[in-house]
Parts: sequence; C-alpha cells; structure tokens
Amino acid sequence: MNYKELKNLAINTAKKAGEYLLEHKLSDKNIFKEEGRDIKLEIDRSTERLIRSHLKPSGIEVLGEEYGGDRANNLNWIVDPIDGTANYFRGLDQCCVSIALMQNEEALIGVIYNFNTKEMFHGQKDQGAFLNDNIIEVSKINSKSKASLTTGFPASESVKSSLDFLDNLKEWKKIRMFGSAALSCAYVASGRCDAYTEKGVYLWDFAAGICLVNEAGGRVEYSKLDSERFSVNFDNNCL
Repeated sequence: MNYKELKNLAINTAKKAGEYLLEHKLSDKNIFKEEGRDIKLEIDRSTERLIRSHLKPSGIEVLGEEYGGDRANNLNWIVDPIDGTANYFRGLDQCCVSIALMQNEEALIGVIYNFNTKEMFHGQKDQGAFLNDNIIEVSKINSKSKASLTTGFPASESVKSSLDFLDNLKEWKKIRMFGSAALSCAYVASGRCDAYTEKGVYLWDFAAGICLVNEAGGRVEYSKLDSERFSVNFDNNCL
C-alpha cells in the first residue's frame, strides 16, 4: 500500500470504530480498570481490537493504548481507540478515535475522528490537512493576549509546578480544557484554538496531531518526561 492508500485505510478504520462507539454510547459503560485519575472501559479494549483488525491488511505493527505493541520496527500505527474516555463515559462529545502512522519520529499520517460531530480531521505528510473535505490551516493570531490556549491541568505535578503552570495561564486571552489531547491538536490545526500545551501525555494521545498541525502550518514540539510520558507544545507558529 502507498501512503494515500494507508491514509484511506486509517480514515475508514476510524469511521468503523466511531460507528461502533456511537452504537454503544448509551449502554456499554463497564469499567475495566481505574488508574489514578484515569478510567479504562471495556469498550476501550474492544474498540482497539476492532481497529487492529481493520489495520491488519497493511502489515504494519500497531502500538495502542490498550494492548501496547512494539516500536522496534521503524514504521508503526499509533492508536488511541477513545481519546477522552472520561468524556465518553459521561456522555460528553469531546472524545474521538485517533490513528497515526509514524516512521521513527516522523509523523506520516494523522487521523482524528470525532464520531459525535462526524468531524474527520486527516492529514498526510506534504499533502495538507483537512476537516472532512475542506483544507484547514492554523490561525494567524500572533499575540498570547489575543489567543486561545487549550491545555490539561497537570494534576500529577508538584504544587510548585502546578502554581507555575497557573501563573503562565495569565498571558493568554482564553483557556480551554477539552479533556482530549487529540481533539486539542485538531483544534489547533483547524484554527479553532491557537496553541495546545500539556505535560504527562502519552504518544498515542497526540501522535495523530503531529501530522495534522505540521501540515496545517503549525509548530510541533514535544519531549520525553520519562520512558512513556511527554511534554507537548503545539501552536500556530506565530506565538
């Protein structure tokens, strides 16, 4: 498969997963596990199994939130079956399916599907970023005093770190917390927000957003905090 075919495979897979999640949204809320402030639903796991089965024809190894995977290969699908599980659990619309294709540290394809609103954000390296069939671009706002930041509160950080985080928010005109890292990335790519920053997220939370924000003309920065968690900063490349 070429990259265009792989992107179409990811889009169709995200649609199938979204249909499955909508079908079970009002009924299937069984909690599999609670870890700290996060919850894991049985449907997280069954959705990832569905995604893996649909991506299998590509022959590319999958790294997913629920069942892990091996990044020893230089080409991997990076999958989050429900980004924003807590929102899904409570019946809120800020949740999505996230699928990325990465070669080492390079994001080749990004697909983020908000199945509640039928918004399919998708991008491919050097081919642009789209919302459904429309090209998207980052905003042109160049001052934090006029810009909107989306973020997540670093609850696991120290008191001092949390206070510093809160102090930095004063620079921005508006702050939004959606409870979904992937959608936050998509909103930066589409110009709905101007920047996204968060500490303690995992690769599957933001991998699809790397390609989207890059292809929409934005700036992507991320660094490892430990063996699994990252600090991310995405913006419109004007701030």
